[in-house]
Amino acid sequence: MPVSGESSEKTAMATKFEKSNFRWMVATLVLLLVCVALAVALIVVLCNGSQHADDNGQACAAGYVVDPVDPTRPGPFSDLSVQEIDSVRNYMLAQDSLQLTHWEHAQISDNYIYAIETHLPAKDDVLGFLDRGRPEPERLAKVTVYAGGRTPPVVEEYIVGPVTNPTSHTVYALSGRKFPIPFHSRVPDSKENSIVSDKLREVSETAYGVLKESYDFWLHNCTDRCLTFIDTAPRGFRSGDRKTWWYAMRNLQGMTLNPVGFLVEVNTEGADTSQWRAERVFYNGQLFNSVNDLVSDYNQGTVQKVTLPMPIDDNTLFSSFRRRGPPQPDTPLRAPEQFEPDGKRYKVRGRHVEYMGWSFDWRLSTTHGPQLLDIKMNGERIVYELSLQEIGAFYSGHDPLMLSTFFLDTGWNMGSSHFELVPGVDCPATASYLDVVHHKDSVRPREYKNAVCIFELNTGIPLRRHYESDFQGGYQFYGGMVDNVLVVRTIATVFNYDYVLDFIFHQNGVLEVKTSLTGYIMSTFFTQDEAPYGYKMWQNAIGNAHHHIINLKVDMDVGGVENRYETVDFVRANITNPLYPDLYHIHTRAQRNPKTTEREAVLHYNFDHPKYYNFYNQAKSNSYGIKKGYRIQINAPTKELVPREWGPMRGAAWADYQMAVTRRKESEPASSSLYNQNDPYDPVVDFDTFLDDDENIVDQDLVAWVTMGTHHVPHTEDAPVTATAGNQLSLFLRPFHFFDEDPSMASSNGVLITYDKQSHQADVERFGTPYGSNCLPKEADFAYNGTWPQTED
Repeated sequence: MPVSGESSEKTAMATKFEKSNFRWMVATLVLLLVCVALAVALIVVLCNGSQHADDNGQACAAGYVVDPVDPTRPGPFSDLSVQEIDSVRNYMLAQDSLQLTHWEHAQISDNYIYAIETHLPAKDDVLGFLDRGRPEPERLAKVTVYAGGRTPPVVEEYIVGPVTNPTSHTVYALSGRKFPIPFHSRVPDSKENSIVSDKLREVSETAYGVLKESYDFWLHNCTDRCLTFIDTAPRGFRSGDRKTWWYAMRNLQGMTLNPVGFLVEVNTEGADTSQWRAERVFYNGQLFNSVNDLVSDYNQGTVQKVTLPMPIDDNTLFSSFRRRGPPQPDTPLRAPEQFEPDGKRYKVRGRHVEYMGWSFDWRLSTTHGPQLLDIKMNGERIVYELSLQEIGAFYSGHDPLMLSTFFLDTGWNMGSSHFELVPGVDCPATASYLDVVHHKDSVRPREYKNAVCIFELNTGIPLRRHYESDFQGGYQFYGGMVDNVLVVRTIATVFNYDYVLDFIFHQNGVLEVKTSLTGYIMSTFFTQDEAPYGYKMWQNAIGNAHHHIINLKVDMDVGGVENRYETVDFVRANITNPLYPDLYHIHTRAQRNPKTTEREAVLHYNFDHPKYYNFYNQAKSNSYGIKKGYRIQINAPTKELVPREWGPMRGAAWADYQMAVTRRKESEPASSSLYNQNDPYDPVVDFDTFLDDDENIVDQDLVAWVTMGTHHVPHTEDAPVTATAGNQLSLFLRPFHFFDEDPSMASSNGVLITYDKQSHQADVERFGTPYGSNCLPKEADFAYNGTWPQTED
């Protein structure tokens, strides 16, 4: 076919264009491949030593397994199982010599079991088992008996064992501890409170006209207009008294913020309940010898009367938890949550816990509350026992309630007042929730579901970090690590107040104990006599000033049981300036100050003399020849202003010291007791006797008794409840030359970033830990029961 010249020219031009286009395509493809290669190389550089997690949208891993308690294989620190409690109870009831009545049939004038709980073995026996291969100590129980049938009535305690099949019981009596235990010192139980309720109902019926006209609330046949009565303690103002003031409040949500100013004194002295009676009453700031006197004077018009307005409704009630005020945020939005991309990184086997080099056991004492035992870091024991001893709240005021309120919470069943925790609020939804069992004031043991939680927490702050500037617009390196911690938490709700109790394990060997205060304050009815003690708030109530105070036991075992205690004092030094001899120079230096006796070691905090409190082992040194130690840091030291010589302070003698250090004795297991609340004037346990012998503490098994606290003047923002923010008390146990370096350097969760001068890129080292995650967190099912029922036979 003939081809014209114009067509040939166009064909040649097209061919030339196609070749050029091909070259551009090849060049583009090469450039793209180079970019991909560079991107891959950059990713490799950025992620040296780590890799991006490739979860493929699967469910997040479960991690380590949390094994429940195996009742057939308890450890030396384990609480009693239901079966063990039943075994101990049945044994005690079978002992004819004790003349015990079954709880369900018993009256105050009988002898009956009040409580059964673990009695820990002697420390020497436990350490022999744990460290030296000796037989495991026999498991024992302590049984508390209300012996109203004895002459005179007393409280008795017995040690019973072995708990699986008891064969013996012995009276529990310790040297230095008051014995026998007076009957009036006992904690009121449901049997006593039932009788008292009848007495209060009788008073209410007599005073019905007064109560209805004054408050439009009463006690008997009250439907939705009910008063409720709460008691206070100590139960009198002298040793031997058993006279309790009961305070009336409107039975609304937040009852302790709704007082009405009506109180009744009930006498429950002795075991003969026919002699129990209501005595004096207090109305609107006026004291009467009996309810009949009040009614008579009221009707005659000689009483200064009061009329309290009715609450509007539950939705606007200031003491309720109903949402009110402008919504925040405007549209309800879910708050941030945490999840565990690799599952749980801690192990729980019964009551034994392991986490990042830490290991310990825990229990929940029916009397005192949480105890941590055999605490080790990297296999070395640091603390044998870390436990709550007592929580106090000492109030001020004019009316009988506030005059009588000197709370010691062991006397209010503090140990068994740890109820079910709410997932996602009380603890993260990812936490492990654990049950406990108590036997107290009931036919059968009670099971407290989800009373303790354990979880790992990203605290949102670096544990350690540093940015090293090159001072020329760049940097040399960055190093850091998030402060991921393990938290063991339980919350003691002792009637109105809630104490969030945390034991926090940091990866650098620091152990933190934190108590966060929340819950309702104890208010009273406002009169001018109450005005000096606080601020009038919430219609007719006043929030009285009070002192929160907490005592902890820390049995230090730094490198063994033989420890020494010293303060490292910061002292002023005035020296001749070595550079300019004609000048002087003032600075501070650290001066070691060994303590040799218990009285010498007592701490009364003084800001003019700052110091460290160091427990160390003279026979153990680190690689640099420094004695291995752990120091106690008290972040909430407090001063009790009431003198120790006054009345009930003897029952809380530990409150006079920010810290005391004593030789450990089996006869001094606790700084307080179940009985100090109801007779603090002549207490069963007087802590000062621990110090009276002023023993040598050099190379001995030492215990630190640490006190923390805060003074509280309630304010309007404490409604409905006190918030935890700003109300946290903390204690730290910190390594002091115990390790050769920060033990968290062993963690693979650290980050090291260096600057590559050749590529001008950051070289990120994550030490093998994947970063990021696209796994699916387990959906947390919300379930809450809130009850603590008796177990079945």
